Amino acid sequence: MKTIAIMNVKGGVGKTMTTCNMAHILAETYHQRVLLIDADPQGNATKFFGVNAGDGGLTELFHGLSSCYDEVVQKTDYDNVSVIGCDSSLFNLDLEQADGHCGDRRRVIKDVCDAIAEDDAYDIVLIDCPPSFTVGAISALGAADSVIVPVKLDAFSFDGMEFLLDQLAAVHKINGQARLEGVLVTLWHNCGCNVQAEAELRSRGIRVFDTHIRRSDKADESTWYCSPICVYSQYSAVAKDYRAFVAEFVREGGLNHGV
Repeated sequence: MKTIAIMNVKGGVGKTMTTCNMAHILAETYHQRVLLIDADPQGNATKFFGVNAGDGGLTELFHGLSSCYDEVVQKTDYDNVSVIGCDSSLFNLDLEQADGHCGDRRRVIKDVCDAIAEDDAYDIVLIDCPPSFTVGAISALGAADSVIVPVKLDAFSFDGMEFLLDQLAAVHKINGQARLEGVLVTLWHNCGCNVQAEAELRSRGIRVFDTHIRRSDKADESTWYCSPICVYSQYSAVAKDYRAFVAEFVREGGLNHGV
């Protein structure tokens, strides 16, 4: 089993869009058993797949209210895609941590993933992280084998990406296996600014996926319908890009289990 955290400390760069569509394509095209863990208190991935976090989710695991991960795993309408959801109650973890009212919870998601691997319940775990270093994010990064960093080609997102790369060194103190799977350029469109920024990014000596995800109204529309882009608009540019990205991920050895 492989665990991947999708994160950038800058919001609005397509983390949740990437996580949800990656989960669907891996399950649909590559027949992987995928578990999506929503570690963002906004709960957008949870809502996208129609999961009710009120029935139990990541908050319950952090608070020890569920003793087994399968108590909070919920199936979706898509074969081989399951979700551990969350909602705004996850914000309370950070308040409790600040007040000193809880112990070190950095290992919670790691312990969950270890149990999943022991049971051979899933082939891949994708964690949708918040755009900040919350308790949930630190726990997610501590559990991850690798990290995918979606990045929009503007100065603010570049700053967020570089901050995350700096923090990976600190994360290694928790989980020495975590590495950069790659940077994924999102919301790309053909203009001089984007072309130059992408060239600069690729010159920095870090792993950048060959595929970039084009900006498309179809992507925004798909979130209103809570539908993976390859279902909502399978022939759109963004659907083509996400399929190419996942194919590149698989081709570069992104899976621990064969397709």
